[in-house]
Amino acid sequence: MKYSSLLFFGLLFVLSCGGGGSSTPPQGTDEPPPLVLANVPNYVLIDTDTLLNTITTRLTPLTITEFFEESYKVLVERDHQSIIADGRLGEFQIEALELNNIADDFDIQTVAIKERILNLLLAYDRSLLSDPDKLSFDVYKAFLEFELEEATYRNFGYPATYGFFGWPGSTESFFTEVMPIANKSDAENYLALLNQIGRRFKQIETLLDTRQAAGVVEPSITLNFSKSQVDAMAQSAATATSYYQTFNEKVAQLNDVSSSERSTMLALLLATVEQRVLPAYQSLSNKMGAVLSQAPSNIGFGQFEGGEDFYNYRLRYFTSSNLTADQIHQLGLDELARIQAEMRVLFDQLGYPQNETLAQLFARVDAGAGIIAGNQAVEVYEQIIAEAYAELPNIFEQLPQQEVVVIGGESGGYYIAGADDGSRPGAFYAYTAGDIPYTTMPTLAYHEAVPGHHLQIALAQELNLPTFRRKENFTSFVEGWGLYAERLAKDLGWYENEIYADLGRLQFEAMRASRLVLDTGIHSKGWSYAQAEAFSLEKVGIPGSIARYSVWPGQATAYTTGMLKILELRELAETQLGNLYDIKEFHSKVIGSGSMPLNLLEEVINNYIAEKLAPAGN
Repeated sequence: MKYSSLLFFGLLFVLSCGGGGSSTPPQGTDEPPPLVLANVPNYVLIDTDTLLNTITTRLTPLTITEFFEESYKVLVERDHQSIIADGRLGEFQIEALELNNIADDFDIQTVAIKERILNLLLAYDRSLLSDPDKLSFDVYKAFLEFELEEATYRNFGYPATYGFFGWPGSTESFFTEVMPIANKSDAENYLALLNQIGRRFKQIETLLDTRQAAGVVEPSITLNFSKSQVDAMAQSAATATSYYQTFNEKVAQLNDVSSSERSTMLALLLATVEQRVLPAYQSLSNKMGAVLSQAPSNIGFGQFEGGEDFYNYRLRYFTSSNLTADQIHQLGLDELARIQAEMRVLFDQLGYPQNETLAQLFARVDAGAGIIAGNQAVEVYEQIIAEAYAELPNIFEQLPQQEVVVIGGESGGYYIAGADDGSRPGAFYAYTAGDIPYTTMPTLAYHEAVPGHHLQIALAQELNLPTFRRKENFTSFVEGWGLYAERLAKDLGWYENEIYADLGRLQFEAMRASRLVLDTGIHSKGWSYAQAEAFSLEKVGIPGSIARYSVWPGQATAYTTGMLKILELRELAETQLGNLYDIKEFHSKVIGSGSMPLNLLEEVINNYIAEKLAPAGN
C-alpha cells in the first residue's frame, strides 16, 4: 500500500552529527543520535473551479444508482479518517494519507462540491425512479440540504471545547478508540498520522481566531474546563499519554512486527509524542488562555449576533420538525410531568416518603438496587446484553452479523460503530473506573447496544442500500431509536419484578425529557448555568450535563422528539392495521431502510400501512 510504508519511513531521519552528513554516533558515547521527525507540509487545495468541473465530468452521465455511489465516494475521498475508521483503505487509491483538513477554506470547497452534487441530483426526474430510488433520492436531498444550511453558520461553534464535542478530544479519540492497529501497516499509518498532529492543532488555533473575530467565543465556564483537559495532556509525560499507551499496548499484540521493528516503532512513537503531540497541546493551551480574556460569562448561543437563527436551524435539524423553541420547551415540561407521575407510583410501591427530593429518592433506589464494583461492570453489562439478544428474534426479522463488545474505562455511556471490514466490532464504552449503582445499567445497555444503537447502526451497515444510506446518520432517528429501545424493553416486560431498574429507566427518560427544557432554556431563553443545573436537580435528581448542552446546541432535543415520533408511528400502525399488525414487520420498516429524517420515516410507515390495507391483487 503506497499510503503505508512510504509515509512511515519518510517520517523519520537521523540527525547528522558534526557535519558531513554522517549518521555515526559521536566518539566516546554509546548514545544514539536523537530522532528528528520530518516536517509536515501545509495542505494544498486544488483550484475549486477545476475540481468542480472534474467532478461534474466524473458524475455525468450516470444512472441514479451509479450516481448515488460515485457522488458519495467523491465526498468520502475528502475524509481519510472515516475511510480508516470504516476499514476501507483498500477501496481508495490514496497518494498521501492525511488527518482530515479542518480549515475553513477546505470546508468551503467541500460545501461547493456538495452544492454541485445536489444540483446534479435534482437534474434527475424523480417521477421516473423506482420507489426505493425515490426514497434514496429524498434522503440524499435532505442530507445535502442540511449540510449546505449548516455551512452558513460556520462560525457558530467552539473548536477547542472539551470531549468529543471539540477537535482536541475528537482527535484523541480517533487515535485511541477508532483507528485500528491490527497489523504492521496499521501501526505505520498510526505513526505517520500522529506526526501530523501539530498541523491539526495549528488549524484549531486558527479556527479559534476566526470564531473570535466573528464574535463567537466559548463561555468561560466551559472554556476553563476545556483548557484544563488540554493542559492535562500538555503536562503529561510522553509515555503516560493515551497516544503512547494505546499504540504500545496494541503493537505488542501484532504477529507481523518483529521485536526490532517494534523497538524502532516505539522509539519513533516516543519522539513523535515529545516533538509533535505535547508541544501542540501546550501551544493550544496558550492560545486558549489568551482567548479566555474575551470569553463571555453567559452560556447559550442566543447571546451572539445571529445566534437565534442558528439555534432555530439546529432545532429543525435535530428534531426533523418545525417545532419552535417554545413548543419544544413545553413538550419537555409535559413529558417530565408524565414521567414523574409514573415514578411516584413506583416510589409508593416501595414505601418511599412523599416529601423527599428526587435526589434523595434515587439515593434510596441506588442503595436498593445494589452497587456493582467497577471491575465487575463489564461482565454485568455483557450478561444484560446476552439476555437481550436472546429475546430479539421475537421482535425483529433481521439481526446484524457484527458483534458488539463492552469496553470499560474511565469514561463511558456511548457507542462507536464497528468497521465495515470487520477489523473493529461495534463497541459500547462503559464507565468502570469506580463502583456503579445497578439502577440504570440495564437501560444504558439497551440504549447503547441492543435493541438500541448497535442493532440499528450495525444492521444499517449490512443492508443492501446505497452507501450513503448505510453510513449517514440523522440524529433524531438514531437517538430516537436508542430511547425507543429503552421504552420497548419496558413494553416487552423486561422490567417485570425489576422495580429499581424500572425507576432507573424512568430517570433516564426524565433526563432526556429535561433536555428539551434545558437546551431551549439555555439557547433561547437565556438561562444561566446555575439555573439550568438547579432545574435538572429538581426534575431529574441529578445536576445534569449542562456543559454538554451549552456547547452542543440542539442535539439533546433529538432523543425525546425522536422517540415520541417512533411511538406515534407504532400506535398508528397498531390502530390502523389491527389484526394485520406485526411488530417484527413494523421494526423492519423503521430500521430496515437505514437512518433518515423523521418526516421521511413517517412517509415510509404510511406507505407500509396503505400497502398492508390494500385489497389483494391491487
